Amino acid sequence: MGVHDSVRASRRLAAVAGAGFLGLALAAAPLASDDAQAKELIYGSWLPQAEYTNAVALPTIFEEIKKETDGEIEWRLVPGGQLANPKTTFDAVQNGLMAAGIGIPSYVPNLVPASNTIYGTVQFGTNPVVAGAAATETLTLDCPECLAEFRKINAVPLAGWTVSPYYFACREPVASMEELKGKRVRATGVGNTELVGMTGATPVAATLVEAVSLLQRGGLDCTFGVVEWLRTFGYADFVKNLTNYPLGMTGPALGLLINRDVWDDFTKEEKILHLKKAAWFSAAQSIGQFIDNEKKALEWAQKEKGLKLIEPTDAGEFKKLTEDFDKIQRQRNIETAKGFGVKDPAAIIDAYNKNYAKWEKLAPEIGTDIDKMAEMVWQEIYSKVDPDSF
Repeated sequence: MGVHDSVRASRRLAAVAGAGFLGLALAAAPLASDDAQAKELIYGSWLPQAEYTNAVALPTIFEEIKKETDGEIEWRLVPGGQLANPKTTFDAVQNGLMAAGIGIPSYVPNLVPASNTIYGTVQFGTNPVVAGAAATETLTLDCPECLAEFRKINAVPLAGWTVSPYYFACREPVASMEELKGKRVRATGVGNTELVGMTGATPVAATLVEAVSLLQRGGLDCTFGVVEWLRTFGYADFVKNLTNYPLGMTGPALGLLINRDVWDDFTKEEKILHLKKAAWFSAAQSIGQFIDNEKKALEWAQKEKGLKLIEPTDAGEFKKLTEDFDKIQRQRNIETAKGFGVKDPAAIIDAYNKNYAKWEKLAPEIGTDIDKMAEMVWQEIYSKVDPDSF
């Protein structure tokens, strides 16, 4: 199936999916002419329109792809969950309802359990450059099971990153583990869920989008996540206190989860182009969003929303929490993955930790230079991929 045929097939599939979905699809991608259709690939993002991924990272690479292919490949971004939510993105990409989207393995661990083994391993550093590159390298080069499970669901996983360190952000001030007991905290992924549970809080499985209404209705007392989400998803309207202790990074999120029929129809040169843009996308998310925007979001939340930084009464108890969790997470991740049929989850975790140590050594050279990180992600990861057999 060609790229252009795949796009038309996507619309035929949308038509049989129901009138409501069809309305959204047509509203997002109005039919203009055969020539216009021939150049258009739909990217469905469930993130808000103003979020960094939609406002900066994706428009940048999409414009560059259009320019560098002389308009032969044109990506059209449809933000705000108009086409699929975080969970249904995998199905929408698999079935061709959209050509690409953002994939979070923890939302569908039954579909991609090997990849979720990486996502479920919490790294207790503070630099998303290190964790993001390590997670991406592990999935791409060191996890054949990960790639096989994406082939099974007709998808190609590109452009990985991890978020910045997670924090507790709560309605009421939380300065100790004791004050977390019994609180309902948004947490997803087996690692974060268990970590939150170890504090005595009650983990609530909800997507980033679902958490908004839960906070509004009082169904959550706290979120467990990155500072930038306070602004992106409006959490700062409800939570006014941030416990100032970093509690680990998770990933990889996959920014270019591409339908395999679309990928297979690209020429080799077009595949290489997308791999290079994936490297830049990973770097932009790691640095532009989860370092630079984190700082801006914290300043905004403090100034505009009255967010208060709550210093722990005893930082040692939070440090012990991470140490205790780190001791048990490996075996827990192995058992969970084996329960989903992953053959050798220990090897995946070992590769991730080895790559993490590798990128810790490379990170000082990168600093906070997006282009430098993109260059290194290309050299160390995507340049080693055979685009025709990926």
